[in-house]
Amino acid sequence: MRGLGSDYNGFTIVELLVGIALSAIFVGTVAMLQVNTSKLSQQGRDVSVVNSFAENKIEELRSKGYLAVNTGTSDITNELPSELQSPRSATLTISTDPVAMKKIVLSITYDDQGDPRTYSYTTYIGEIGVGQ
Repeated sequence: MRGLGSDYNGFTIVELLVGIALSAIFVGTVAMLQVNTSKLSQQGRDVSVVNSFAENKIEELRSKGYLAVNTGTSDITNELPSELQSPRSATLTISTDPVAMKKIVLSITYDDQGDPRTYSYTTYIGEIGVGQ
């Protein structure tokens, strides 16, 4: 409080406590935003890596052709990019449809910040060509 004729050269204890409390809230909010942004960025990179791997693997199978692709289930975990967090796994299942087509299912699982995340991709290769 100011008295008549006194010089006011600083903040009161209440003003300081309010300023510290507001600063703490601001710093906490900024830190939380940065952590969330970092997590979202990592998730985006992981999805991009998984999609790229799946696309390349399926294109590799398509380029082999219908007759060269054998039916069955294969563990292709060792082919996964090292950028994906462990534990990670991948399986490739190829089955024959009754209409001269082979169904390809690629399933990829990896650790997404403590939770398992699984993506499955399905495509077909026909005797005549892709998807026919």
